[in-house]
Amino acid sequence: GLMWKQFTPDGMLQYPNFLETVLAVIPMYIVRSVGGAMYLFGFVLMIVNLFLTIRKGSFVAQEEAKAAPLIKESAHANPLRQHLHRWLESKPFPFIILTTVAILIGGIIEIVPTIVVKSNVPTIASVKPYTPLELEGRDIYISEGCNACHSQMIRPFRSETERYGEYSKAGEFVYDHPFLWGSKRTGPDLHREGGKYPNAWHYFHMIEPESMSPGSIMPEYPWLAERSYDSTGIVAKLKAMKSIGTPYSDDDIALGVRSMNIQAEAVAAELKQSGVEIPHDRQLIALIAYLQRLGIDIKGTPADQIPMK
Repeated sequence: GLMWKQFTPDGMLQYPNFLETVLAVIPMYIVRSVGGAMYLFGFVLMIVNLFLTIRKGSFVAQEEAKAAPLIKESAHANPLRQHLHRWLESKPFPFIILTTVAILIGGIIEIVPTIVVKSNVPTIASVKPYTPLELEGRDIYISEGCNACHSQMIRPFRSETERYGEYSKAGEFVYDHPFLWGSKRTGPDLHREGGKYPNAWHYFHMIEPESMSPGSIMPEYPWLAERSYDSTGIVAKLKAMKSIGTPYSDDDIALGVRSMNIQAEAVAAELKQSGVEIPHDRQLIALIAYLQRLGIDIKGTPADQIPMK
């Protein structure tokens, strides 16, 4: 964290390359793995100890039970209050019901105004819903655990904006379900990734990360170039997104598969020009489309961005 925020006397980031911070913490990862191994060994030792203890014991059929003597309670200043309290403690089901009601009342009072008042939802005119291919790519991004190492929220600090670009706005996430803000940065933040690198860079980075980022500890994802994405489910996904407020039209949904294939073919054609041969219906194509969309709504749309239809 200190390396992320370090500036030179000239006002430049001292470590502009995120990989420098990754390489610096590798020894700490090793120490952490040693500590984790010790913890795991202790847990296994506990299980062995319990097992051996159980084996040494023997069952006692009529073991005498003993209990501590009851303590006579002192008189309460408010007998009615004491009686009500004791009644609640002795009736777990009514107590759970009353507690749940109290929590729901507080929750409703806090949540309902933010839902029903339109002005509570910040919007940006240039922010549009994901295309079908980008939506599919986002699901692949989540399913592969990419958001476990990469955040998608640039904080409004000088060190953040110098490294990643314009800080993230609330209105940029209105169509993200679920949001992927994150706080873990094993890898760099990706909210302004769109248009930063060509499609071929993303292809090779997913197949062999170190070929594009020497020193990277990111795992390889070669199967994404082999597996086909499921276009049959995109209509249901678009309908689900529309049901929770994403402004997809009926035409957007009806032409979802066609739009998906058109954009995928365009990404595959651009990769072919760079010397990469890959069928247009691969999961990696969808993932590249999603990564190239990140953060472009407020900084301009790339010329090769394919519209919904």
